[in-house]
Amino acid sequence: MPVPNNDEIKILIVEDDQVTRLTLAKVLQKSGYQTLLAENGKVGIQAFMEHHPHLVLMDVMMPITHGFEATHTIRELEKSRAVPILMLTALDDVSSIEEAFEAGATDFITKPINWGLLVQRVKYSLRTANIEDQLRSSQAQLSYAQKLARLGYWEWDVQENLVTASNSAYKMFAVPAQNDMTFEQFTQNIMDKDKLIVRQAIADTLNGQTSIQVSFRVVNANGDITHIEFLGDANYSKKGELEKITGSAQDLTRLHKAETLLQYQSTHDSLTSLANRNHFHEVITNHLTDFPEQVSAVLVCDIDRFKQINSNLGQELGDEVLRSIAQRLNRITRANDFNARLGNDEFAILIRNYKNSAELTQMLNRLHQDMATPFKVNQQELYISFSSGIATFPDDGKNAEQLLNNANMARAQAKSRGGNQYLYYQSDMNSEAQDALELENSLRQAIKNDEIRVFYQPQVDVQTEKPTGAEALVRWIHPKRGMISPASFIPLAESTGMIVEIGEYVLRESIKQAEKWYHKGYPLHIGINLSGRQFAQSDLVNTVQSVLTDFKLPANLIDLEITESLAMGEGETNINTLKALKALGVNIAIDDFGTGYSSLAYLHSFPIDTLKIDRSFIINLETKEGQAITNTILALAKGLNLEVVAEGVELDEQVEFLREKKCDIFQGFKYGRPMPADDFDDWLLQFAAISKK
Repeated sequence: MPVPNNDEIKILIVEDDQVTRLTLAKVLQKSGYQTLLAENGKVGIQAFMEHHPHLVLMDVMMPITHGFEATHTIRELEKSRAVPILMLTALDDVSSIEEAFEAGATDFITKPINWGLLVQRVKYSLRTANIEDQLRSSQAQLSYAQKLARLGYWEWDVQENLVTASNSAYKMFAVPAQNDMTFEQFTQNIMDKDKLIVRQAIADTLNGQTSIQVSFRVVNANGDITHIEFLGDANYSKKGELEKITGSAQDLTRLHKAETLLQYQSTHDSLTSLANRNHFHEVITNHLTDFPEQVSAVLVCDIDRFKQINSNLGQELGDEVLRSIAQRLNRITRANDFNARLGNDEFAILIRNYKNSAELTQMLNRLHQDMATPFKVNQQELYISFSSGIATFPDDGKNAEQLLNNANMARAQAKSRGGNQYLYYQSDMNSEAQDALELENSLRQAIKNDEIRVFYQPQVDVQTEKPTGAEALVRWIHPKRGMISPASFIPLAESTGMIVEIGEYVLRESIKQAEKWYHKGYPLHIGINLSGRQFAQSDLVNTVQSVLTDFKLPANLIDLEITESLAMGEGETNINTLKALKALGVNIAIDDFGTGYSSLAYLHSFPIDTLKIDRSFIINLETKEGQAITNTILALAKGLNLEVVAEGVELDEQVEFLREKKCDIFQGFKYGRPMPADDFDDWLLQFAAISKK
């Protein structure tokens, strides 16, 4: 990786003192560097994201966003490069220096600045960063090569009887990576029949043989066997005593199983060892051919909310869940039945030769109950529910393809009704499935054909009832069906991923519209919902930054809304994302508050500005329970110094109650339904006319 020339290097200077900032720039420009200037941490973060400098000079004490917070945010945003951050601090401020390093600073420069040494410190830091980048690249390449080759290294200090090894080697030997591991511990999982081979090889080195080359098998806790080729070179002292053996280990399991594995993989799922889709199709076909007189059924099921399970547990434990399900299916199904994994979290069972529908229903009830008992994963109990569909032979299909298709339609219907149930295939499901497919295709065209619209629902100040903002709500105007309910197309957009494109359109369109109102003299807050898919996008912060750059609406008039359940999904990760968004100057609101599973400890840590009380609580204000819950939310918000928006306000009684309890903002049909931008303009004019009177 070549070192760039000085005139190609960009240095970001974040310093609130104008004289110091300009002097730093002049000194660095004289040495040929490009400079970028920022007067505080917030502007510095924005400049860093936009220009990607090679080095940052960061003052400690600044208004709005201080140097420590800005440094921490930059480190969270940029983890792929070794960008040096040099903190500018007073000579005797030891505590600030320590805090700077904790925040992620590379080095520090004391004030008053020694201008003669400044350029040398910058030059040294850039050179060190380049070396670190090269080292990262080399390490990544080496790790990747070892992974491809299934290689690991190891070293045995014979005198101390201590083994050190790479993570891949520990994994091969099915032992935990740890210090102070003896050779006996390192090799404990070698199959008993093969340990004699290893002992003999070690004995040969003690007798002067300088190299080892042996092959053996390792058995892990699950009973899986790994074939390993073990190579080593012996090192001796001047006295001829064996001091250490250094070598490599390579996983040759694939080579040992190559011929059998190719056949096996063509018919089975590698994760669960169940039959795959093609093999399942073949087994059904053969069964119907060989036993055409038998009554049979095909069950297809998938896990409800598997994406959430995978997200919470991680990919590795998510795979463990799938393996556990496969093992349980093998235990609870009859010996004559046949199980398969069709893909991802979708499983299937061929139920052979049952007597009548009553027996089949009894079998399905038992299966449903057995699968409902908790699974034990990572020392915790996990409750999993399934959506299942059943198609019977010969009534619901005469061949494998028809049976699978119809069972899958019934499964989809079960999931659309809330999941955790099984449904028999009905002939009218075909039309419903066709309608769902047509709706999906229409939605894809809707984005291209400009059928997606943004409506705006007014928000008013509780005390004055004057306009303070609007929530941007997406609507779909279908050329034939007219207005399609968001309840119909939003879940579809989420499941297909189209919500990301729709969400970015709403983000840009609503900020563009709010900018127009701002220039007309209406500085309205604009509330914009972020979907789960949008929030999970790695480039979300960059997308928002790009929109803020394209439009001139003040960032503090933008309220990005996420649901309570989404915010609490991955606490620490989401906090970092929200902090990065907050650094752009926007506000953060928690939508539908009270309906999720908030941890108050997390809520206190979240960089949020607003709580939106869910409409369901406002509707129930006539009850003591509804009033108690609303009072609790308002008290919580007051304690955390948060603004509160009450959604779904329709009645005078609700207005009186919420006004008395010091709610801040009203939103609901009493003040206006969601409406197009032109109608919202008319609504604003009406309020302006009333206020003049």
